[in-house]
Amino acid sequence: MFGQKKPVNPLSFIAQECHLTGKLMFSGDVLIAGHVNGDIQAQGNVTIEPSGTVEGDILCRELKIAGQMSGEARCKKITLHEQGVFEGDAYCENIEILDGGQFLGYRHRDPLSTSSANTDAKTADKA
Repeated sequence: MFGQKKPVNPLSFIAQECHLTGKLMFSGDVLIAGHVNGDIQAQGNVTIEPSGTVEGDILCRELKIAGQMSGEARCKKITLHEQGVFEGDAYCENIEILDGGQFLGYRHRDPLSTSSANTDAKTADKA
């Protein structure tokens, strides 16, 4: 009679008046309308609203940018909306830039793989 409910990704919201600094970790989706100066790691999707800005690195499943981001992004897909601005390095399988979106940087086709970076760092330490 009563079935089990599907688990819902928790949603975190950073309001327009908020200014956060540091390393932020989320277990679900994140909606950013304020300003973040630091790194963001989310198990779900990250959306930067038109009023939102992020200065730092983002690791997530899917990144949607309608505001501004500068730093490194590692995700499966990046979508730049009409007013969105991305500046930095993007490590993703897919990227979509809508008319008016600005991509200033370099795209790498290496999505979430960090093992190669760790291997390179270990090799550099031995040399």
